[in-house]
Amino acid sequence: MKSITKRGRRRLIVLAALAAFAVLVFVSANIPAVAETFFARGVTRGLGYALHFVTNYIPISFYEWTALLLIAGGIALLVGIIILLCKKRWPRLLGWLYRLGVAVLCVLIAFGLLYSPLYNRASVISALGLTPTEVTEEKLYAAAEYYVEELNAVSAKLSRDEEENVVPGHSFEELADILNGEFEKQEGDYFAGWEVRPKKVVMSVPMSYLGITGIYFPFYAEANVNVNIPPSQLGVTMAHEMAHAKGVAVEGEANIVAYVLCIRSNDDYLRYCGLMRAAARLLNELPEEDFQTLYARLGDEVKREYRNESAHFAKYEGAIDRISSFFNDLFLKANGVEGGTQSYSATAASLVYLYEQISA
Repeated sequence: MKSITKRGRRRLIVLAALAAFAVLVFVSANIPAVAETFFARGVTRGLGYALHFVTNYIPISFYEWTALLLIAGGIALLVGIIILLCKKRWPRLLGWLYRLGVAVLCVLIAFGLLYSPLYNRASVISALGLTPTEVTEEKLYAAAEYYVEELNAVSAKLSRDEEENVVPGHSFEELADILNGEFEKQEGDYFAGWEVRPKKVVMSVPMSYLGITGIYFPFYAEANVNVNIPPSQLGVTMAHEMAHAKGVAVEGEANIVAYVLCIRSNDDYLRYCGLMRAAARLLNELPEEDFQTLYARLGDEVKREYRNESAHFAKYEGAIDRISSFFNDLFLKANGVEGGTQSYSATAASLVYLYEQISA
């Protein structure tokens, strides 16, 4: 009994020490100056580089296999705990729970070092060379009109398949090369300087049922892309996940990076992807009458592609998608992202800034 008491005391000390360190990491990560200088441009970037050095050029999504192992392991753990409870094997059960607690705290600490501080970075707006200005209804309309016209113009240059979907004209790897080049054009050191090689997710269809088009997994510094998405969204999705790998955590800001880099690109396909999203975002911000006016100007093939996008995602909507969105919303709010998943649409002002920069 005495040895068990000593073991229990040691376990409590270990758990308390890990918990205290986790609290220290997360509290310091919530201080903007510390998050930016010590973590985002220091510890977090250094650890990310080390992980990237190991995983970046291996064309396998470690994330999806880890997810499968965690699901299987979680089921096995639950069954084991139930068996131990039924058999009243209390010492062994406590040992299992202790190891589980250590594992959970270690994962929290790892997340706190690898990603959580990035939620408290300075805005990406200035890093992209954009200048914030007052957004008026007139500016919003002018920007939406510009993106609609540009979208029609670039659409005319691209090939389409029998369903009127755009044909990328690049392989997955070639798109990654072009986007890495776009990141290299950005001045300053806001973005991590290493090359990011996005991974195709083999289980993209199950991922679609979860309502996920891509995911950055910080534990491997790995940008994963669901390739079961409309071709008009592949470019911005890839750029979005690469932005996470480059040090942008907030979803709305990763969207801004993706849209800006794609729209500024010299590649017509990437410009089309960015303009598709920009036009949709701003049209949905307009009053109904203005929306109808500009929507009517869209080319028939562009309207068809928007409808194809909606039809594609409608196939995967259901309870699983809603549950996934619910937990994603909780995750974002837990990391200080106001509005949860609604923050994904907080890009209209940035698109106005971009329009003013381009049209100046």
